[in-house]
Amino acid sequence: MSAPKEGVPGAPTDWGAAGTLEDLLGLTRRFLTGALDRFPGWGAGDLDDETDDLREGLLRAVGAGVLPVASQPGEPFAPGHDGLDWGRRAFVGGFLAPERAAAIAAAVAPLGLEVLLQGPGQPPSTRSVPVGLRDGLPFLVLGPDAREQELEIFAEGAGPRAEAALARCAYLWLFDPVWGRREALPAALVSLPQ
Repeated sequence: MSAPKEGVPGAPTDWGAAGTLEDLLGLTRRFLTGALDRFPGWGAGDLDDETDDLREGLLRAVGAGVLPVASQPGEPFAPGHDGLDWGRRAFVGGFLAPERAAAIAAAVAPLGLEVLLQGPGQPPSTRSVPVGLRDGLPFLVLGPDAREQELEIFAEGAGPRAEAALARCAYLWLFDPVWGRREALPAALVSLPQ
């Protein structure tokens, strides 16, 4: 599955006009390349600075049919602003057509990454995975509620047609089980089957 190219006749130019996953992928590509200054649910007009290292991989994910809505690079444990140890696992979360889930999971497994899936075509999961620790305590956790929360965000930020399109999609968490590793997630995203 590929995203619509910028400038394709009939492709939506704003989130409120999106009615398919392909529409949303095209708009996400435009956001990631700076041609669009808004993404549903984000208060900023651009990626966070920490996500800049993942931009190329996120664009490849879009080309592979994944609509990324959350991500972070890995950060090794080190004292933070409060003097406590902080560390992060790299991850990306997003929507994809259910038929793409197996191919994505198979592509990243040899690279040492793990996948959690939710939604249509997936068995129910209650697994939660901490991806951010502060002084040994989780402050950021990947979990089973993300899909429903993101659907609500898209309903508010893009409208009911976008929400309906995403409701037919699976939700994927792709994460590195190794704390602090930075290179595995970008390599996995670049290798996703297009």
